[in-house]
Amino acid sequence: MQIFRTFIFPFDLLTVCFNRVTAYSIQEDALKYGELDYINGAALVRYQVAGNFLGLPAITVPVGYDKSGMPIGLQFIGRPWSEATLLRLAFAIEALFLRRYKRPEIFYDLLS
Repeated sequence: MQIFRTFIFPFDLLTVCFNRVTAYSIQEDALKYGELDYINGAALVRYQVAGNFLGLPAITVPVGYDKSGMPIGLQFIGRPWSEATLLRLAFAIEALFLRRYKRPEIFYDLLS
């Protein structure tokens, strides 16, 4: 934490890519036995660890899509107690990219 504190605290937030890979195809036996692809699973959460383990607030917003149409996210990690700043930033970035968002082929609107 001391090294991270020295690195991030001069700044209001740290910007990192959410994943170094986009979502991978689900194995056919995943519905029956659960997802067992630990290599790809670890790659999906690699950059989320800093905020989680250090207890720092973080938020991720969708900012585009890869060549195969899978979403790409950008993650912001803030100083302790900077949740309000992160929420305002995420709201502003989502407003910039709102027109480019695509609804997935299979979509369930849980709020309606």
